[in-house]
Amino acid sequence: MRLLKECKQDEVWNHWKKVEGFSDDNFRRDIRSYLPSDIKWYLAKIEEQDLQKLYIISSDDWRKLTETFKLVDVANAINNDICDEKVRDIKEKEKLYQNNINSLDKKFILVAPAIEGNFTVLEGNKRAIALQTLNKLEGNHIYLGISNGINNYVWARYSFADI
Repeated sequence: MRLLKECKQDEVWNHWKKVEGFSDDNFRRDIRSYLPSDIKWYLAKIEEQDLQKLYIISSDDWRKLTETFKLVDVANAINNDICDEKVRDIKEKEKLYQNNINSLDKKFILVAPAIEGNFTVLEGNKRAIALQTLNKLEGNHIYLGISNGINNYVWARYSFADI
């Protein structure tokens, strides 16, 4: 991951609010409230070597699509004609990106314990998978939160199962 600049947490939250259409400042407290208090935020760029270290959010409702929670594994699995609501949504996003790469937001929100990864997508999982199926995830600018405490963060727990 290439760090481009440090960001304020408010910038990250405001972006998330805008993308998801939230108006209340208490949006997605189920995810945000468990983040380590010492997290530092950056604008970063996904590089080729990061792709195998990207994981979707550690939410058990994804388990029917993946045992590994690796984003590239999910991208490969949805091409195997699995019929599921998440897959239909991802394929719809893929079509939108094919028609216009800027039709949906691409600045996802990820967290990691260190710059080397592993990286967990908190916001933008389906869109990130759709971009990966099109081989357009590399080079994408994202928000990255870094804290040693991410190793113990409930929504990233499957990102470290293979370490």
